[in-house]
Amino acid sequence: MNRKWHIGIDIGLKGAICIMENQGDNDIKLDVHPMPILKGKMDYHKLHNIIEKYEGFNGHVVFEKLGVIYGTSKTTAFSMGYQAGALEAMLIARSVPYTMVPPKKWQEEMFQGVTELKKAGGKRRDTKAMAEVAAKRLFPHMDLTMTERAKKAHDGLVDALLMAEYSRRKFN
Repeated sequence: MNRKWHIGIDIGLKGAICIMENQGDNDIKLDVHPMPILKGKMDYHKLHNIIEKYEGFNGHVVFEKLGVIYGTSKTTAFSMGYQAGALEAMLIARSVPYTMVPPKKWQEEMFQGVTELKKAGGKRRDTKAMAEVAAKRLFPHMDLTMTERAKKAHDGLVDALLMAEYSRRKFN
């Protein structure tokens, strides 16, 4: 059987990379990495080394198509855009197939059956909480923390996992 990979990448310094390998008959192997950081900045060499492992790639990468993020600074917006551009260039250079998906699109697919949760104040949708519920529902045995000492789910890992699953569903 051909190994089929799906990679979800949550861009950002608190992001993550989730590699999902279809091993046949609903058997899925997961490998997760925190976004590689060096002195407070993205470590593009380490990110490249992670992606490089999938030379001759048979699968698909999904990461968020960035737009305006409510409440972020210009510096953060620039940094996120820079990271997305560097990742896209890396994937192009390695001939790795990828899709940039708007958050609302992958969330719509992954949040099916999840009760809508609101942020404190009750007006805005709490997508982080809803993503955690969806991840726990779809992957009940998955540890959603990045370290043994962590008590809360890692937002970047949760989003990367759901984007890898989105890739598996849409680009299989």
